[in-house]
Amino acid sequence: MKITKTQKKEQSDVLAKELGAKDSFIATFSGMKFKDSNVLRDNLRPIKSRFRVVRNTIVTHALETASLKSGDATLGQGPTALVTLDDSNEITKVAKELVAFAKTNPGVKWKGGFASKKWLSPADMEKLSKIGSKPELLSQLAGMLYTNIAQIRYVLDALKEQKEKAEVK
Repeated sequence: MKITKTQKKEQSDVLAKELGAKDSFIATFSGMKFKDSNVLRDNLRPIKSRFRVVRNTIVTHALETASLKSGDATLGQGPTALVTLDDSNEITKVAKELVAFAKTNPGVKWKGGFASKKWLSPADMEKLSKIGSKPELLSQLAGMLYTNIAQIRYVLDALKEQKEKAEVK
């Protein structure tokens, strides 16, 4: 589809605002079938993320406009796919989905992304995919804190009981 320079500029400005406000991941792909991209779209939809193919010039200009610096000089080369997250708390779930998708679709190479306007390398994406989501981590922390408090209470009760026995003698 042929678009005018003005339309490219408009699309780039809209994308720049979106990239500045949302976390995102960027990939290059070759040989990915349309049905595979639809599977990825369907898998990302419940975690409030969006997959789309974007022209390189639009992505490159949008990154410059949004003042985002990537760690990959080849970011605007090859067919470019973009995943944007509506909920930044879901970044680990999205990273898990994207890494798993790349393993089953070798033509997809994740170049990295941006979290809170900071560049994430593919290695960072891999690390993110191995940890739990923010709500999961918070619930684990709460469980650990509860366990520690329960143990402290048990020790205090035992000390109190021991002290009472010592006073009775």
